Amino acid sequence: MNESWPGEISPARTQVLAAISTMALAQAELRAAFPVQWRGAGAEAYATALTALLHHAQEVMAGLRQADAVVALADRQRAAALAGGAGP
Repeated sequence: MNESWPGEISPARTQVLAAISTMALAQAELRAAFPVQWRGAGAEAYATALTALLHHAQEVMAGLRQADAVVALADRQRAAALAGGAGP
């Protein structure tokens, strides 16, 4: 059984990186969804809702980046252990 991962990136990190990419795309879609030519109370309420969603998405992105840092460290430690080292 092969204990290493291609490029020493674990499946967990691959999934976290995919989630970061997906969240970045979602944020771009939300930014593009702001009303440009639409005016009035409805547009204002819609823009307020989008702003709240973007704020939440930024918090989620920060959490995903923290998860990536942790899983990257775990990958390095695992690679070092497999190589016979003590880890970083």
